[in-house]
Amino acid sequence: MAKIEFEAFVEDWTKNTVEHPSWGMKTAETHRKKKPDSNEYETSGRTFRTVKVSRASGLDLDDFRKGDRVKVWGQEQTETREHEGKKYYDLIVWADRVEPSERGSAATGSTETRQEAPSEEPWAQAPTDGYDAGVPF
Repeated sequence: MAKIEFEAFVEDWTKNTVEHPSWGMKTAETHRKKKPDSNEYETSGRTFRTVKVSRASGLDLDDFRKGDRVKVWGQEQTETREHEGKKYYDLIVWADRVEPSERGSAATGSTETRQEAPSEEPWAQAPTDGYDAGVPF
């Protein structure tokens, strides 16, 4: 396992099922690059991870909804699974800490604001805080 810290958007996940229990949240971290012919950024890829927490950790992932931007600190590992003869590799992060990100978050605490947040590819938004405009994330 390797230590990791990242910011990502919460993906759609069904809670309290075998595939997606309330202690396993799906996330998507975007990778962006600047177009050479303009000052616009384009999404060049995404890293999908499942953030898991132990029952003893006291962390509650039920507070996060699709489109929320979160910061995650923890240990990353790759899990292998097989389905219908094919091998799949999943990136799993055992979180030590998960909190809402201040930058680009769709979560502000009210349901109305969440509904107004863009639901299609929220990770494609440009940064809105005091970071340098030349930074591609």
